[in-house]
Amino acid sequence: MNASRAIIQSHIDKAITEKFIQWNDGLDYTEFIRALWRLFLNHDGFKEGTQDILGKLTEEDAIQLLSDEIDVTKLRAS
Repeated sequence: MNASRAIIQSHIDKAITEKFIQWNDGLDYTEFIRALWRLFLNHDGFKEGTQDILGKLTEEDAIQLLSDEIDVTKLRAS
């Protein structure tokens, strides 16, 4: 679980740094998390780590971990 958490946090940091994701108060949180997960599944920069997570966790558990790890206040500041 800790390895998956580290990958998720790395993915989030990279997505924020590279401006792949942004938050605005009009977004539906659940849809935002699902869209972010799809980015991690499909973008070449995230695929390998995401597949590693899916080797350890179910997709729903991975999405829950993503939701637990993301800090929307950090997104608002970016």
